[in-house]
Amino acid sequence: MKNSIHIFLILVLFLGQSCKNKDSKVINKLPIPTVTVVHPTLEKIHDKVQINGQVVYLNKTNIKAPISGYVTRVNTKLGNWVKKGSILFKIQTKESKALQDSNLAIDENFGIIPIYATISGYVNLINITDSGVFINEGNPLATIVKSNDLVIQVNTPFQYYDLLKVNKKIEISLSNKKIVFANFYKALPIIDPVSQTQQVYFKLIKHKELPENLNVIVNLQTKQKPAVITLPKDAVLTNETQNEFWIMEINKDSLAVKIMIQKGLENNGKVEIVSPKLELQSLIIKKGAYGLPDSTKVKIN
Repeated sequence: MKNSIHIFLILVLFLGQSCKNKDSKVINKLPIPTVTVVHPTLEKIHDKVQINGQVVYLNKTNIKAPISGYVTRVNTKLGNWVKKGSILFKIQTKESKALQDSNLAIDENFGIIPIYATISGYVNLINITDSGVFINEGNPLATIVKSNDLVIQVNTPFQYYDLLKVNKKIEISLSNKKIVFANFYKALPIIDPVSQTQQVYFKLIKHKELPENLNVIVNLQTKQKPAVITLPKDAVLTNETQNEFWIMEINKDSLAVKIMIQKGLENNGKVEIVSPKLELQSLIIKKGAYGLPDSTKVKIN
């Protein structure tokens, strides 16, 4: 009986040792995480405030009917660029129309009044699209906007007004992710009593055709630091409440070590690292650090 118990215990110990060896082999075969690294950089960085804006055309010219009569010709379409002095419409007077209907022999141009474009620009509104329509004197026919009078209109909180004086080249973000630059043009000398905002206009440095009412974002620079240590935003990790921030630095033993940091300014995908002071030759994980435990052996891609 005792021999049977001894044999049973030996088998249990043998099986246990075998399982332990198998587990060790499994652990040893776990792949080493592959990561992408970057070096900290020394560069200038600035902070900015973003304000919603809109594309508008300041100068709009309304083309109106100088007389009452019948529109005999429409010589333009919506969106057309017209030159100053070109004929947009022709209107026939009621008297001329009556004589024409009576089959009297009259000159074909008798009583026909041409309507000219008073400025060069784009037709952004057209009220009469077909001939034969009767129109009263003073009724609008079309609206022309001067393309070089395009501005970015922003309702700016008054607290940011002083920033307009120091921002010589203002960055405008378009909805298609493109960037254009503008200068401060002018501000209306009145504040909205409810929102306490002031209507401000910016003119593009390099002219670009943009549709009216296009929503844009105006970036006003608030602070600038000439030489600080920065890292790409992807290299900075945070918790769910975003009240703690850290990076993963690789030491000489290829271990990824967690380092708590204090952030500074953020701009254009860059983050200022206020503390601790990082060396420019340090290796910081940019990709592959998410969920990585402290002091994990890694392989650099």
